[in-house]
Amino acid sequence: MTEQRKKRILTAAAVLLAAITAYAFRLIGKGSFYPTLFSYLRSFIYIGLYAAWGLSIRQRIVQQQVGRYLTSVSVLLILWFSFRTVKYFIFWQPDAIRYLWYLFYLPMLFVPMLALLIALSLGQPDDYRLPKGTRALWLISGAMLLLVLTNDLHQLVFTFPEDAAVWSDRDHSYGPAYFPVIGWQVLCGVSALVVMLFKCRLKNGRRRLWPAIPMALSLAYLALNYMGVPWLRALFGDVTAFQSFLYMLSFEACIACGFIHSNSRYADLFASSAGTSAQITDRAFHVRYAALNTRPIDKGTMAKAAEAPVTIGGGLTVHAMPIGGGYAVWTEDLSALLQIKEESESLAEELADRNEILRYEYKREAKRRKVEEQNRLYDLLQSATQTQIDRIAALTKEYRQTSDAQRGQILLSEIAVLCSYIKRRKHLTLLADRDYKISASELERAFSESLQTLKLLDVRSTLYAESGLSMLPGKTAAALFDFYESVIEADLEGLKSVQVSLADTAGLRLSLRVCCGADLSFFAGETNVRYEADEDEACQHLVFSPEGGDAG
Repeated sequence: MTEQRKKRILTAAAVLLAAITAYAFRLIGKGSFYPTLFSYLRSFIYIGLYAAWGLSIRQRIVQQQVGRYLTSVSVLLILWFSFRTVKYFIFWQPDAIRYLWYLFYLPMLFVPMLALLIALSLGQPDDYRLPKGTRALWLISGAMLLLVLTNDLHQLVFTFPEDAAVWSDRDHSYGPAYFPVIGWQVLCGVSALVVMLFKCRLKNGRRRLWPAIPMALSLAYLALNYMGVPWLRALFGDVTAFQSFLYMLSFEACIACGFIHSNSRYADLFASSAGTSAQITDRAFHVRYAALNTRPIDKGTMAKAAEAPVTIGGGLTVHAMPIGGGYAVWTEDLSALLQIKEESESLAEELADRNEILRYEYKREAKRRKVEEQNRLYDLLQSATQTQIDRIAALTKEYRQTSDAQRGQILLSEIAVLCSYIKRRKHLTLLADRDYKISASELERAFSESLQTLKLLDVRSTLYAESGLSMLPGKTAAALFDFYESVIEADLEGLKSVQVSLADTAGLRLSLRVCCGADLSFFAGETNVRYEADEDEACQHLVFSPEGGDAG
């Protein structure tokens, strides 16, 4: 027989002895041999029993919610017996006795309700919380209690004779509200019993029916008591003693069956544990509980493990953790982990060498890609402005050969116009290559800078950009600027004036009004271009739509 089992048997024997002693004091108290003394002793036994049970509940119950409910039940049982003792043996004033009688309904209403809440929590995880809807049970029980405590104002629960000099529990009748109060107690108790039976049905074994037996006896006693069976009180005592004891037995049965999780079965746990190395010791490192096939560990090693883990050879590491009243000690086999560690370190060295090679190859590849990207961008920029670059080369050569200062000034001005285009066109090329969008103001500045350089050739110019334009695709902006440049380069020396208009009229439009000597009608053959000639002013009008459709 294990030590834990002996402890449970001794505890059960002590409770049974206390109940038998209290019952014996009840029989003795009915006679003439110190009846008051034995009645007091009987009450003290029950109150002490419930107080000890409440203290044990706080130490044993794992579920916090259930632990609070059971502690509340123990407090209510103590209050119930205290009210009973004070009512019968201390107070003699009729009003005080009556209100103590009313206070009986505090535990009578709330203990069955708490039993229902506990039944709903049975078998749930340790951190389980009841739904918020169960708060209605507290409100209903509180309302019933308030109805009883205020009975003197309305007499809806208990009624007293009109000619009675003193209102007493010995001479009363029942009012219409008495039956809902009793019905609420019975409903909570029956509901708790039904929930327990349902949860017992889900488990195998007759032991699972134990919690329902005390609850069923309690309901049967209540039914017989309200029916007024004469032998009931003489045999089993008053409602307070019998009901409170059965409530405690019912909850203890739930704990014994495992419905309410507790930490009082360590011995069974360790006795059935195989393949683990857990031990529980006292503060002096004497082993109290140990799993099967646990390797013995000396006290000195345990004491050192309480400071820090200790390796004892063979890859075993001893750990110790302080707990209430002692230490939890266990060993951890790290041999496999140590082997894996060695293999991992070897693999890490190999991977480090590989990573170094890959890092070097990555840098070379990144450098190669960077050069390729630079070359690609250079080719892209060169292809976009190659015509202007070639023309600048020709103009530069002509400038070096000419001796005419006026002609040289014109050549330099043409070169400035072409350089202005190349500068702005390269910026637009990079944006178009990355498929970025640019603001209309950026394109407007490109036109403005080009028109400013045209003033070196005495070309009059105006620029209009619609204010509603915002963002343009880079390719669209480049197409607009290319068309403008191709038009002015068609007769750069004969150019007299240029009017540039950029607007969104049923689509983006670039309008150019150009006064020059060259015939620009050949642009009409291009897609998305509309051409008009103004013979009166010797100007030509071109409209370009980069988005497609009719330029007109």
